[in-house]
Amino acid sequence: MADDSPSERNASPSDSPAAAEMPDAVAASRIVVGIGDTGPEHYEAALAVAARMLQQRAAVLNLVHGCTPRFSIAPSSGALERHLVRGRQILEEAKLVLSPMVDHDTPITLTAVPQTGIDALLQESHQAAAVIVQRRDGASIRRVYSASTSYTVAAQAACPVIVVRHDQLGTAAKSGVVVGVTPESGLRALAVGIAEAAARSCPLTAVYVWDLQFSPTFGRLIDPDAEELAEATRWADLVLARAVAAVVKDHHDVEVRALSVKGVVENALLQECEHAELLVVERHRDAQLASIGLGALTRHLIDHAPCPVMITPTQ
Repeated sequence: MADDSPSERNASPSDSPAAAEMPDAVAASRIVVGIGDTGPEHYEAALAVAARMLQQRAAVLNLVHGCTPRFSIAPSSGALERHLVRGRQILEEAKLVLSPMVDHDTPITLTAVPQTGIDALLQESHQAAAVIVQRRDGASIRRVYSASTSYTVAAQAACPVIVVRHDQLGTAAKSGVVVGVTPESGLRALAVGIAEAAARSCPLTAVYVWDLQFSPTFGRLIDPDAEELAEATRWADLVLARAVAAVVKDHHDVEVRALSVKGVVENALLQECEHAELLVVERHRDAQLASIGLGALTRHLIDHAPCPVMITPTQ
C-alpha cells in the first residue's frame, strides 16, 4: 500500500480560500467519498449524501479515486502516469457534479492515488470520520468484478462506512436515524448513531430485535407460552435500556426512542427505517478476508434498506 509522500499522492485542494485556511479541528473531521470511473450514475448518490452531511457539520470533503485497475499486473511507469492523469480528470468531473449541491466555499480536496479503489479507501479510512461508497446497480455486468468494493471497504475500514445505492438519491426529505442493537454488539453503532442524530438534529430509534429459540419435542416445535414471552420481553427491554443509557448521557439534546421487537432482525430493521435517513449497524466481527466481515444480514440490509446504511467497526 502506498504511503502519503508527495510522489505517491496527488491531492488537489479546492480553489476556495476556505480550503487553504482550514482549521485543524475541521481538518480532523474528514468525509471521504469513493469515486469510480464509470460516470456520475455510480457516485452521484454518494455525493448527495456527503453534501447533506456537510450542511450539518463542519468538515472537509475528500473525493478519492484509486487509479490502479483492480485486476491487473503491475503497470509500467508510463501506464501508471496515464492512470493518474485519467484519475485526476475523473475527480474533476465528480467535483463538477458536486458543485451545485454545496456552498462555493466548501473545503474540497481531490485525491488520485496509484492504488486500487479498495486500497485507497481503506488507507483513507484511518484519517476519516466517515467513508461513503455507492453500491453498484445489480444489473451491471461489471458488478461481477467490482461490486465487492462496497462490501470490502465496509468490512475492513477503520472508520464508519456509509453505503448508498443510486435509487436512494431522493431520500433527503426523510428524517431520523435508526440503530440496530444486539446483546453482543451495538454500543459502537449507538455511539455513532446518536452523534449522527445530533448533527442532523433528528430523533434516534434504537432497535433491538429478538426471538425465542423453539425446542423440538416429540418431533414438533413447542411454541413459548405467555409467561415465557413476557420474560423474554422484559429481558430484551432491559438489554436495550442499558445500551441506550450508556450513550445517551452525553446527548441530552437528542430525542431517543428505544424499541424492542420480537421477530426477524432484517425484517424489523427494514420496516423501522422505512422513513429514516440513515440506518446504523455494527460489524458483527472483524475479518481481514475480502468482505467476509459483514455477514449475510448486513449485506441484505445494504441491498434492501430504503435509506443509506452506515456500518461501524466493532469496539
